[in-house]
Amino acid sequence: MTDATPSNLARLSRLMAWLATIGLILWPASDIFVYLHPAWAEGLNFDADHLGTVLNDGVPILYRLAALAFSLGAEFFTVWALWSLRALFLLYAEGEVFSPQALKLLNNIAVALFAGVIVGFVVHAPITLLLTWPLGHGHQAISLNFGSDDVITLFSAGVGLVAARVMVEARRLADENAKFV
Repeated sequence: MTDATPSNLARLSRLMAWLATIGLILWPASDIFVYLHPAWAEGLNFDADHLGTVLNDGVPILYRLAALAFSLGAEFFTVWALWSLRALFLLYAEGEVFSPQALKLLNNIAVALFAGVIVGFVVHAPITLLLTWPLGHGHQAISLNFGSDDVITLFSAGVGLVAARVMVEARRLADENAKFV
């Protein structure tokens, strides 16, 4: 930690890095658990992309595993965002707030959040088709899922992207001004 980093910022940043680490482990683990043990997950109030009763123990395991593969494709972006967030907080704890690496990580977080919503929307269709396929002709379904949480995430990602670009420009201007002194 540098002398310029207040100790409370460093402590808070390390705490947030630790929480992000837990999240990047638990997020995909809970998704895997939901697909492998839907009845148990229901009792724990875990919900996989608002699939409700479509994801249940009656769906053959091969279909659930195929659906899980699509789900993990979307989860990858959440894990990337949490990994980048963890790294960003560790940089903050060391006093690197406006470093090129910190700004790159902030940008990565925003891109990952944005991409996660888009990919999550797209993969919902094959997930629901796979989970309803064993029901036979006339009972198969394809659905899309986009809700207010997705809108909030998209706007948050947009704010993050703009903030990262503003901070890059501020750093560039500061570096330029430092050359004149």
